Amino acid sequence: MTTATALIEIDFQHWIVALAHDREVVGRAALARARFRTEGALVVCTRYVSTDPTDPMRSDPAGHGASFHPALAPDEGDLVLTKYDRDVFTNPDLNTNLRLRGITDVVLTGVATEHGVALAARSARALGYHVSVVADACAGTTVESHRRALVAMAEEGITVVRAGTCVGVHSST
Repeated sequence: MTTATALIEIDFQHWIVALAHDREVVGRAALARARFRTEGALVVCTRYVSTDPTDPMRSDPAGHGASFHPALAPDEGDLVLTKYDRDVFTNPDLNTNLRLRGITDVVLTGVATEHGVALAARSARALGYHVSVVADACAGTTVESHRRALVAMAEEGITVVRAGTCVGVHSST
């Protein structure tokens, strides 16, 4: 792996992790983070914040709903970005920061596979990045939705790997 890789972690927030079909995903994502950090990858911690003021649990950027799971709290040097809908690439700061750092390969972990992870993977691919998804460091809202999302992404040319084989991965496109 070169420093041209970014690990983008999607929505590892308490309330979103609580929706996951597999809560052990946090531990596997933390292991993936450690491996990628060792290899010199940029770690991007992303979170969802609602724009609905009637939903204070999710709309307060300083509140518990916006906070990261403790096992995946940002470390010094990590890029932390907020999104206001399901696709993190709607935040223009993400693509700008990746381009400024010369990132060519994007690796994704997160919750939920069929929502935020799949949307980010497709957007990253459309923007020209080599995209990989670490299947066991992602979780869907159900086992079946997770599986279907992984199959669909693989069929679209997005590389799907397991945490034990993810170092140095990139898409073949």
